[in-house]
Parts: sequence; C-alpha cells; structure tokens
Amino acid sequence: MKTTTTFTSTISPELIAWVDRIALAKKRTRRAVLEEAVKRYQQDVARTSLKEGFERAARDPDMLGDMVELAEWGMDDYARVVERT
Repeated sequence: MKTTTTFTSTISPELIAWVDRIALAKKRTRRAVLEEAVKRYQQDVARTSLKEGFERAARDPDMLGDMVELAEWGMDDYARVVERT
C-alpha cells in the first residue's frame, strides 16, 4: 500500500529560500518542513470551521438549549475533537 504521493508544483524563489533556511536550521528536509506546514494549515482550517460553527450556533436563539448541552459535555470533549482533526 502506497503511503506517499509525489506531486510537482511551483513556488516563489523567496518562499523556497525561506523553506531551505528553516530546513537547514532545524536539520530537516525541505519535504519535512513543507509537510509540517501543510499539516498545521489543515489543523487551522479545522479549528476555524469549528469556531465559525459555534459562533453561528451562539447567534441562533433556537440553539440556546443545544449550546447549554454542548457546554455540559465539557471542554475536554471539544479539545479531543480539535486534536483529532
């Protein structure tokens, strides 16, 4: 089973130079630096989506009871969901 995929893309010389400096400073490969950046971006998108959903629900008067129930579940459950995404 294949665990990686190869792709080709273009990137500005300034940005790839920055990636190369970070890779050298952290003794990592260019691929590792880019992969970490994409993973962090993926996590940020998931967190933003969850935050926006909660903000929409907070503005909806019909959701008040549901929001109280969500709060009762506790922040530990919320943190586990965010951590998994």
